[in-house]
Amino acid sequence: MSQSGSFGVNYKKAFATTEAILPAKVGTVGSLVEGDFVFVQADGAVDQYGFVKIEADGQAAMLTTTNAGSQALLVGVAQVALADNEYGWVWIGGPMGGGVGKGIKGKVAAGFVAKNNLNTTATAGVADDASTTLIKGGVGLASTTPAAAVELGSVDHLRVN
Repeated sequence: MSQSGSFGVNYKKAFATTEAILPAKVGTVGSLVEGDFVFVQADGAVDQYGFVKIEADGQAAMLTTTNAGSQALLVGVAQVALADNEYGWVWIGGPMGGGVGKGIKGKVAAGFVAKNNLNTTATAGVADDASTTLIKGGVGLASTTPAAAVELGSVDHLRVN
């Protein structure tokens, strides 16, 4: 199990492609009290708190209803912004992951109602409670009138389809 710090899961840092030594191999999973994280490489720019789809090769791209497709994809939430090809740890949930006061957040659309299911939207990286493609295993923990980042909780790893 990895621990937070320079040689473990540091989900508050992006790692440049020029880093001499990366903290983990792409696809590595680490666990903290906040939940499980996977080390990914950004396939395009990723917003802070953006929901991402994670491919089998560890590439992460902003999640939309369109790219969720019919594949069984692992979903993550970036806690820091990543430039194209940068590396970082993204939160994938897990049993009792996140939670009120843990600081794990995800972007949701305007009018999100607390404790509702998370669903993909046409807006890259943003989830909502009124769409058609369910992001299984997670929930937004706060209501918001404008679009915002809210704390997340999970009961399992986040997935679509």
